[in-house]
Amino acid sequence: MTGSQNATIIGAGVVGMATALTLQRHGWKVTVIDRLPPGEGCSFGNAGGIGVDHAFPVALPGILKRVPRYLLDPLGPLAIRPGHFTKLLPWLLRFLPTGYGRRLEHSIDALGALQHVSYECWKPLLKAAGLEDQVRPGGCINPYESEANLEADLPIWRLLQARGYRSERLGAAELRQLEPALPARYTCAMFEPEFRRVLDPFRIVTGLADAFQQGGGTILRENVSAFEIDADRKIAVRTHRGLRPVDNLIVCAGAVSDRLARLLGNRGVPLEAGRGYHVTLPEPGFELRHVVVAPEHQVAITPMSMGLRFAGTLEFSGADSAPNWARADAILKVAGRVFPGINTQGYTQWSGDRPMMPDSVPVISRSPHFANVYYGFGSGHYGLTQGAVIGRLISELMAGKAPFLDITPYRIDRF
Repeated sequence: MTGSQNATIIGAGVVGMATALTLQRHGWKVTVIDRLPPGEGCSFGNAGGIGVDHAFPVALPGILKRVPRYLLDPLGPLAIRPGHFTKLLPWLLRFLPTGYGRRLEHSIDALGALQHVSYECWKPLLKAAGLEDQVRPGGCINPYESEANLEADLPIWRLLQARGYRSERLGAAELRQLEPALPARYTCAMFEPEFRRVLDPFRIVTGLADAFQQGGGTILRENVSAFEIDADRKIAVRTHRGLRPVDNLIVCAGAVSDRLARLLGNRGVPLEAGRGYHVTLPEPGFELRHVVVAPEHQVAITPMSMGLRFAGTLEFSGADSAPNWARADAILKVAGRVFPGINTQGYTQWSGDRPMMPDSVPVISRSPHFANVYYGFGSGHYGLTQGAVIGRLISELMAGKAPFLDITPYRIDRF
């Protein structure tokens, strides 16, 4: 910890704003810098889940066999734009082995440690921001069209259960009673009872930002382009509006965090932008009671205040590349397959870049090069779940306290 209680955060997404409000509540004077207003990046359009027992890495057993089939379908669950493949290859070579053996278990353990305490860490922030009514309990249903398909995924469910993550198997009758809106072809499911959903992910971030500003925090809409480091190792942030000296710096810049880390001496951070898409249906024609994650279609379906959201797919095309809206159209077709006859009129589409680490484990770390630089990025699909945990851990690091979780698995220099 430096002698100053001033901190600058780059990134106004859910991780950045949760970190900002946490630090402020512990007496820090905080400034947040982002080229976009709070929550208008990747945090805007996520699936809206807080999954305390949902600790699935992207690389799961069998991923190596499925990748070629996925890549043959440009609108399938996983896509790589041809022009990006060469750049992505080193990341892929790290990613594929993490779906097996001890590497898989390591990812699950590191993810699970964060997921398991996620809602407890969110509670004080939600209360401080007046957002408690925006989070709803109810659980998450993972339905399957056949027992054989569920059995194929059962090893990973058992791996999670053995580590204390709660889930239970449902038969057809139990599934019908729990979620009548699901079509009869879904004959079984895995149910996560402690899963929560938010009514609007964007409202969560803007609510955090409002509370932060009301508490005296500063949010600057500026584009960070460089850092200047003087002979005394003091850092200043260069934006399009000028040079801003900082006492303590936290990088929570989502899918472009590796670019900033590189400028601060951490070269080779294996972060990739994993493009996700969603469609939201304002009047689907039925009421869904729970979050539904359809493993056979790789989509998450969440009832929200603005309608029913279908979110999913993973596209590697490079951060800030133009969206391929045909992939969002493909999600709309999935909505029709999952719920035949669903009303899609008035739907909206969105895309955003998730910050993806090859082992699905985020970076929560002090810089090995600067005592006053910290990192919190790389949550991938779990930014909403992990935002408050990351904020708490960084706050403890900055205060010179022993973090309440072992942060060794999240070091920026672990690769």
